[in-house]
Amino acid sequence: MATDPNAALENLEHELVTLARRLRGLQRTLSEEAHPDLEPAQYALLNHVEELAPVRMADLVAALEVDKGPVSRACARLEEQGLLKRAADKSDARATLLTLTATGKRKLAAAKKKRSKVVEDLLKDWSPAQVKSFATQVSKFNKVFN
Repeated sequence: MATDPNAALENLEHELVTLARRLRGLQRTLSEEAHPDLEPAQYALLNHVEELAPVRMADLVAALEVDKGPVSRACARLEEQGLLKRAADKSDARATLLTLTATGKRKLAAAKKKRSKVVEDLLKDWSPAQVKSFATQVSKFNKVFN
């Protein structure tokens, strides 16, 4: 690794771009695992719904930091596929609450299990201390975005 700060930052940027590309590929694979017609963005949406459920559409849009239109269309498609359900919010009739269906939960759990296995396989030669250190650094990096 370079000792020049600029070279080190360039190397880090290169490695992050490579990592992002590989993670997109993994997300594609996992989305297909959850449902053969599922797009990677829809897989990410399902993960967010599971994490936040029950979640209002407006809160999901805010969490994803995207426009409402594509999220609404993706939710409609996920509902058609039997992975997501919408229900009226009893505390606010104007709002819709989103949750996963039993099928959605099952398929997402299977995809997550596969994801865990992929990560485990990738890090099989790492010591627990190395994995912990890497997780700490990635967490620290992610917090910069908050």
